[in-house]
Formats: sequence, structure tokens, C-alpha cells
Amino acid sequence: MFFAIDEIPEADLNFQVTEKKEDFEIEQPECSLVQDVEVAGTLSKCGEDIYLSGKIKTELKLRCSRCLESFQFPVESEMKSHFVPREKPGTEHPEVELSASDIEIEYYDENRIDINQPVHDQILLTLPCVAVCREGCKGLCAACGNNLNKGPCGCDPDGPVDPRMEVLQSLKEKLK
Repeated sequence: MFFAIDEIPEADLNFQVTEKKEDFEIEQPECSLVQDVEVAGTLSKCGEDIYLSGKIKTELKLRCSRCLESFQFPVESEMKSHFVPREKPGTEHPEVELSASDIEIEYYDENRIDINQPVHDQILLTLPCVAVCREGCKGLCAACGNNLNKGPCGCDPDGPVDPRMEVLQSLKEKLK
């Protein structure tokens, strides 16, 4: 998704684009895009700096960490980026400490900006640390591996204890 800087008016440029899901590589295990990526936003020009604010909407397919079933995860997220021209080679600056606002900075070349990378990054930032299909997911039975969301498996919940935990089990019985 490229925008020519010369085509961005001083009064902002509102846009709405849909990018094919195949144009984004999600390099996360058990995660893929199942819907094209819709981006709506505004580009504002201030000298050579370009400011992007917008919304992303798509859907991901994730695998539940508890029951291992696939599920759809809707993504609706706000995004902001600040584009600045890339410095010319040979221009050196002393080391400076980064601030929190520097994280949102993107660079552009050849008088055009590409918003694919900030969109990709924002999609990845919406991924949950632990993907769970629903709040009450019961997961898998530790003994037989059956999905407990589909019904009880018949295993004894107080069944055989892991041999490494027998000492703790005996201590628990003494405390009763």
C-alpha cells in the first residue's frame, strides 16, 4: 500500500483500502490470516513528515493453547505511525537515546510511503500472549488427551499420580 507524498494534500488525505491476505506473511506458529486486511485512515503532511492514523480490520485463525482446536480471532485495532525521510548515506549523527515516540517512526524513500509494515506490525501486536478459544475452555484431559469441551472423558480426576509428585501427594494426605 504505497502513497506518493506529492499526492497528499495539505488538508489531509482520507483513504480506505483492502489488501489481500496473501500480501502479509504472519510468521507465527499456528496463526494465519483468513480475511483480507481492511485499512481506513488519514495521512497528514507536516513539512517532510507524514503522520498516519487509522484502523485495521481483519480476522486471524489461531490454535487454542488449552484444547488445540482452531478458532477465528477478529482483529480491530487503531494504529498510528510517523513517517520521516530516510537519511542520506554518509550523514552521521551522534548516538541519541530513543524515546517512546520513536518507536512509531517509519522511514520512506523515493518520495513515497509504504504502510504495509506498520499494518503488519499492528496485526502482530494484537495477538494474545496465550490464545484461548473461549473464556471457559476446559482444555484436554491430562490422562487420555480428550477435549473436555466436548464432554467428560471418564478418567478418574484423582487417578494415578505422576511418580515425581508422589512425595507431595503423601504430604497432602498427612495434612488432611
